[in-house]
Parts: sequence; C-alpha cells; structure tokens
Amino acid sequence: MTKTVGLRVYIPGRSRSRLADANVHFGTVPLHIRDPERQWPPDLNGEVPTPLAIGGKVEGAPIELDPLPPAAQSRMMWTVGQFAGFLAKGVWRSITRRKSSEEEKAILLRELFERLSGMWIKLGQLLSLRTDILSVEMCRELSKLQFEVKGFPNEVSRRVLEEELGKPIASVFAHFEEHPFAAASVAQVHRATLLRNNRAVVVKIMRPDVAQSFERDLRLLHRIVVFSRVLGIWKRLRLTEAARELREVLTEETNYEREAVNLRRMRKSLRKHGIYVPRVISGLSSKRVLVIEEVPGVLMSHYIRARREDPSATHAWEINNGIDVKSLARDLAISVLRQILEDNQFHGDLHPGNLIMLADNGLALIDFGSVGRLDRRLWMLYRDSLAAIAMQDYERAADIMLMMSPMPSLANTTALRRDMTFAMRQWEMNGQFSGATYADRSIAAMSERIAKVMAKHNVPLAWGIMRVGRTLSTLDASLQTLWPKADFLKLCQAYFRDRARRNATPRGRMEQLRLFMMEASSVAGDARLLVGSGLREQALRLHGVMDRVTHIRMVIASWAIRGGWIMLIALAFSAYIDEGRDRIEVGESWPLAKFLHIEELAGAVPDLHPGQWAALLILAIFLIRFFRATRRSIAGND
Repeated sequence: MTKTVGLRVYIPGRSRSRLADANVHFGTVPLHIRDPERQWPPDLNGEVPTPLAIGGKVEGAPIELDPLPPAAQSRMMWTVGQFAGFLAKGVWRSITRRKSSEEEKAILLRELFERLSGMWIKLGQLLSLRTDILSVEMCRELSKLQFEVKGFPNEVSRRVLEEELGKPIASVFAHFEEHPFAAASVAQVHRATLLRNNRAVVVKIMRPDVAQSFERDLRLLHRIVVFSRVLGIWKRLRLTEAARELREVLTEETNYEREAVNLRRMRKSLRKHGIYVPRVISGLSSKRVLVIEEVPGVLMSHYIRARREDPSATHAWEINNGIDVKSLARDLAISVLRQILEDNQFHGDLHPGNLIMLADNGLALIDFGSVGRLDRRLWMLYRDSLAAIAMQDYERAADIMLMMSPMPSLANTTALRRDMTFAMRQWEMNGQFSGATYADRSIAAMSERIAKVMAKHNVPLAWGIMRVGRTLSTLDASLQTLWPKADFLKLCQAYFRDRARRNATPRGRMEQLRLFMMEASSVAGDARLLVGSGLREQALRLHGVMDRVTHIRMVIASWAIRGGWIMLIALAFSAYIDEGRDRIEVGESWPLAKFLHIEELAGAVPDLHPGQWAALLILAIFLIRFFRATRRSIAGND
C-alpha cells in the first residue's frame, strides 16, 4: 500500500552537487514509501530520492508471466530450422536479384536472434561490439537486442526459493511479493522484507531451465564453429574465441555465488568512488538465489523515459532532489574510467537499467553478474592508449592499439598507423562542430572509426578488449541523456586531472609508493627469473652440446659401418647377375602403351643394370634412415 508520509524540499548548501542554475525555484514533491515498516539501508540515510512519476504513475507495467516451456528435444532442430530459413531468404533474394540493403539484413538478423532468445541474444549483443568485422548498420541493429521480459509462474519461484533456503519462506521473510517486478532471460526479481530486522531486500531467483537451455544452445554453437572451421568460412569472426567468451559470460551470469563475490569486491572498491553497491545477505544466498539490499532510487532507464515524455516534471524532480545532471554525468564517467584504468575491475554491463539515481547526485550500481577484468599486459596497454588519447598524442595511441592485436598481421604498418592517426584526428575534429552531439564525441564513435581502419588492413581485435567496449558503449545511453553536449575526450581529461589530484594527497602518495614498490618488486622478480633461468639454460645447453656431438659421431660411425656392409653385399650380389639380360621393352601391340607414350618415357630413363638399380635403391633407403636418425639425435628425441 502506498502512503504519503511527507514532503521533501531542496535546501541550498545541503546538496553535494553544484546546480547549474543558482536561481532555482523551490518546489515540493510528495515522498512515497511502499511499506512504512520496511527499512532502507542505513548507509543511504538522507540520499533516498522522491519517486519520479510518468503520467502520474510511479511503477511500470506489471511483468507478464509465462509457463516454463517443456524440455523438448526438438528445440535444437527448431533452432537449426530458423537458421536455415534465414539463410534461405538471403539465397532467394540473390537468385531473384532482389538484394537486401545492409539495414534490412541487420533487421532480419536481429529478429532471428530475438526469436531464438536465450543465449543467442547474448551472442548478438557480443557481435554488436565487433565494428571491425560487421557493418555499422549491423552493429547498431544488434545493439538493440533485448530480452523479452516475461517471468515464470509464482509457484515455480516459491518452490525454487524454498528449495534453496531449506525452510519455508515465512520463516525468513516478513513479507514476500510473489509477483516479480523485473524479469530477464536468466532470472526474475521479487521484493521482500526480512523477518529479523524489517530490512527491504530484493530476491533474484534463477529460472529452473536456464542452465540446460544455455548448455544446449552452446553445444549447437560449438557445432557451427566446427562446421565453419572445416569449410574455412567466417574466419574474420573468429567464432572459436567468440564461443569461449560467450561461455565465460554465461557461466558468470548463471551462478549467483560468483555474482555475490563480485558484489562484495565491487562494494569495497566503489566505496572509494562514492558509488553505492548493495550488500549481499550471505546466509540466504546460494547458486540459484541471490538476496541483496533494495536500493530506493530511480532507475536511469526510468529517468530517460521520463525526461523524454515529461521534461518539465523531470526537471522539477532534479531540483527537489539536488541533482545536477552534468556533474552526475562527469562523476559517472570518471568512476567508470577509474574502474577500468586503476582497479582493473569494472561493471561489465552498464546499461541504464543497472544504474540507480539517488538524491544529492548519489549513484548506485546493481546487477554484477558480469564484471570485467583484463590480463595484466592488455590492461597496461589499454591504460596507456587512453592516456595518449587524453594527451591527443594519436601517433602513440595508434602504436599501442596495434600492440593489443591478438595476432600478427601482414598489413603495411606505416600505412596502418597513418590511417589510424588520421581517423582519431577526424574524430576529434568532428566533435568540435556546432551541431555535434555526444554520440559524435563518444568513445564508441572513435572506436567505430578505428575498427573500420583495422578491418581495411585485415588486423584483428582481441575479444577480451570487447568487455571494455561493452561497458563504455552501454554507458553512452546514460551519458548522452544526462549531458547531450558532453565530450568523451574532455571527460577522459577530467579523469586524469582527478587522478592527479588524488595522487597529490598524502594517502594518494602512499598508494603510489605502494604500487611503485609492487611494480618494482614484480619487475625485479621477472628479471631474476629471466636472467637466472636463462643462465641455467645456457649452462645446460653448453653441457649438452658436447654430449650431443659425441652422440652424433657415434650414430654416423655405426651407420657408416652398416652402410659399408650393405654396399659390399649389394656389389657382390650384382656381380652374379647376368649382364646380357635383355631389358624389358614395351610391346608394339599394346594399345595403351602408345596412348601413354611409354616408349618415350622408357627412353628417357638411364640404361642401368638391374644390380645397379638394386644398389641405388638400397643406398636411398640407407640415406633416408640415416638422416632420420641424425635428425632425431639433433632434436634430442632419441
């Protein structure tokens, strides 16, 4: 039941934000609380915003429920049939010379993935990041892929929850809303109140069939990968790496124990950023159920819709909750860059549904099923490349980007570096036009230009770096709404200024000293390992050279003795052969002989005695075996 319990008035000086308009008109918005007995997280005291209504409604449309589909064995055949139908359409259009535009092909592929649902939508979302492989139209269309938000029946969610808890729901929760308020392909989310302290929580319950469904689709994808590898097609997609990346993503998202670990780690690191991450209720969470604090804020997706449909009411809501959207966008971008470049631990799916706006420019992040981390070498290269871009040193940025390629290329390096540098300069120039928007100045726009250049020169990109691309590209939807005139280059420069300011503090200097000592220790350890192992390897190799030479001599000697005996026996044998024996000649009456010109071929063969032929054959066998033995000896495989 919704009750009005008071009014919230914005008071100048209380907010941490810097409002762009100092002459604001103060307004009031009722503060609604769903249940007065539910307690919000104590860390958010004073940061609970008022609800943001759209058309007089605070809540969205209720989630539809569908029964779980039967585990039919024919599902795989149906999937294959859908792919076959998609390919047949393309072939038919080619035969009838009705070529589809790139946009039409993209729409057909998006609709195919949406029909297949489940894992295939995840695959489509991953492919949408490959602007170096797919066309711009294809990537933009695939980025629109969304899961059909339908939940599963209430009795199923209750059964799964009680199985995981090992006790009745009433013994844990004072109240449990059976109807979910959010749903996706992996799980659905319910509101609840803990019995022990009336704490407001949300309960994520995994679909019972999700693991089997994903595994079935992954098996089919593996067969497609094998099929493409055998036929030598779709090489540029590097489907083997894509399937590996997809399996890793799905493994993360279908195990809530991993998400709980991610939540604890990110809560600790993001606390330094001033961003709230809800607590995990450990005793109630398991592999299929995750119970966390409910964050009483406004989803960024809800805010974007409200700003589009009712901008004046949304502006009033911003004023009354102490929110400066430009400052909020800047803080959000700095935090994300800090997660990537300093923590090497970043939210892997920052779409607007995973961002929560709090009062006084507060922010909270939810849904940590996907957390990205780069291996050390790739992380250091990416960090240096963004630093070069922020300093507008595009030549250096191009060189570092090329070092991130997963495999060598036969491209003309000079031309490639020139084209990449030109693409980045053009991106900077276009962002300065009067009509440019954030979409023109975003890192996605720059990445799109770079990807085209690398595709032109046939230089691949690593799938691992795609996680960073996914984080930054999904963030763009929020930034371009909060601050349409924002510039990623300037946001990147703002991050490095913020980093320099933090490093100048006593704590920052201590942290820099600690990192320097760790780096120095790591480099010293690597040098000691490299030099020490190298010296030992050289000593062993020197010691082994003498033994190897002796061994080779013994092999040569033994085989020379054997060869001598063989040659003596062969010569003695050939001496007894009748030298007057006629050579075998091809008969004139054999029609096939004339057709194959065997007489001409026989005339080209040297006229040797059969004994000589035998000796040459034995000698050839001897030489083959001799060289094989020598090679094994040199390789150390004997």
